[in-house]
Amino acid sequence: MSSLEISNGHAASAPGILDEVSTIRAANAHLEMTIRSMRSQLEQERVRAEAAVQEVQSGLAGEISALKATINEIRDRMQASHEAGEAKVESVRALSGKEIAQLKSTITVLRAELEAAERRRLDEIAGSEATFARERETLQQHIRALRDELAAAS
Repeated sequence: MSSLEISNGHAASAPGILDEVSTIRAANAHLEMTIRSMRSQLEQERVRAEAAVQEVQSGLAGEISALKATINEIRDRMQASHEAGEAKVESVRALSGKEIAQLKSTITVLRAELEAAERRRLDEIAGSEATFARERETLQQHIRALRDELAAAS
């Protein structure tokens, strides 16, 4: 047997093996070329994907900046509104405080006037009662005098 033998123990012909080796080498070369091509395509796809990601990120960065600016503007408006509300509340409190002070003052004056009027009324009643008591005493004295005259005349 020659140096080229197949595992089943038969001698193989050299041209058949060479054809087979040549076919295998061609297949290997084709596979290597396919692998290189696929690697190249994969690298190109990776570069495109990175570029797409970069483009999306830069677009999103602009959108994020716009949103941050909007948030800051809304925050500033809310702060200004809050401060204006606080100023309005303080103004209302001050005005209410003045009104309360005026009302208290008016109540005090009216209470004093009412008490003075009550004293005058009580004084008038006391004066009327005293006058009534004097008139009654005078009338009772007249009645007694008249009774005495009548008794003396009878």
